[in-house]
Amino acid sequence: MASTGDRTSLINCVIDHKGLPLNKVIATRRLVYLETTRGIASIIVVFHHFILGFFPLLKAPITHGGLRCTPLYPLINGTGAVAFFFVLSGFVLTRKYYQRFSTADLIASVIKRLPRLWLPAGLSMLVGAAVIIYAHEPHIAAARLTHSGWLADFASAGLPQHQFLPSFSDAVQNSLFVFLAPGHSYYNSNLWTMVWEFRGSLLVFAVVAICNLFFHGKWYGVITLHVFLCVLCVMLNNFQFYLPFLIGSLIAFIHSRQSEMFRLPYWLVTALVIITAFGFSVDQWNFVTLASTSAIILLLGVPSLEQRLSGPIGLFLGRLSFPLYLVHVLVILSVTCFAYTSLVGMGLPGWAVLLLCLILTWAVSLLAAWPFMALEKIWVPALNRWSQNLVRRFVVPQATTQKLDMRKSSDEHA
Repeated sequence: MASTGDRTSLINCVIDHKGLPLNKVIATRRLVYLETTRGIASIIVVFHHFILGFFPLLKAPITHGGLRCTPLYPLINGTGAVAFFFVLSGFVLTRKYYQRFSTADLIASVIKRLPRLWLPAGLSMLVGAAVIIYAHEPHIAAARLTHSGWLADFASAGLPQHQFLPSFSDAVQNSLFVFLAPGHSYYNSNLWTMVWEFRGSLLVFAVVAICNLFFHGKWYGVITLHVFLCVLCVMLNNFQFYLPFLIGSLIAFIHSRQSEMFRLPYWLVTALVIITAFGFSVDQWNFVTLASTSAIILLLGVPSLEQRLSGPIGLFLGRLSFPLYLVHVLVILSVTCFAYTSLVGMGLPGWAVLLLCLILTWAVSLLAAWPFMALEKIWVPALNRWSQNLVRRFVVPQATTQKLDMRKSSDEHA
């Protein structure tokens, strides 16, 4: 039998985990395994880019000898992986504020969002500048052999055509602009998503603030706002990349308020699996957004997925996801392209060349990602402390002063 002290500790653990009731503690822990899926999506992006560079035929429809429109295409659908990233970001960034809103914490999240992304992305762009300056020939030589337009254009980077002189100073300048406007990711073309990641983050932060401060978390107001903004994103040109963030935010609101709604019956699980498989078998943005939405609902509603995606391997994949995303394209454009041309020159069979290059891509990408993983381990906690201290120093005292002034005013009128 447990002692009184043990029972008291158990009760405290059940009732209060950072101020959250038990059902929300469990829901908060569930978020950890979702990071595993981010790592899986990064792996899919690596395969997507490898195939674009060295076996582009596989990206064609099944009627032309490719894998598109088949059940295997989700394994190499980079567009679908990006849509999933965006839906997951919208969910993860907002859910804790729907559970327990804090103006100070939200301001801290807004403050740290740009530097959190900027430092690792900026460093990767410096690496990209080094590849363009010192190793600009391998990707061109490999493109001649594979007939890959993606490789020939430095991974569809859209390099400036007129008097472009690559430099590290230009890379540093573009490392900031890459978050502010499209067209500045040519030192690492995979960073074209950063502008939408940053803008989408700010959008859902604004949405969650409106929902809590003006609608007070009421269902009709929150859902109406999300639906209205989603319709705008569908109707307006160049707004389609915001749609997944808003969908993720809406799922976060519903899950934080009525998590039992995600206890899915068998028939609905089956329908969602079909939607996910079908949506990810094509490249159209609206379809992959729908598939990503379905995938997130499945992850939240099927307990066995949580069990399978949890554990040390899942935690490692979650930590690996962003660093791998940052470095793998640069590895393909340099090391892999050099190896490909060398192995073809040695007369090896095509399948052997592809297999060896794929193994090399993964080995070097993991090695290149390791310093970024180490940086994240230091940079993210330091940034969290800095943003929280900044808010405590400048925001919280002002809010306290305003409350005191309001109390004095009410006392005077009493």
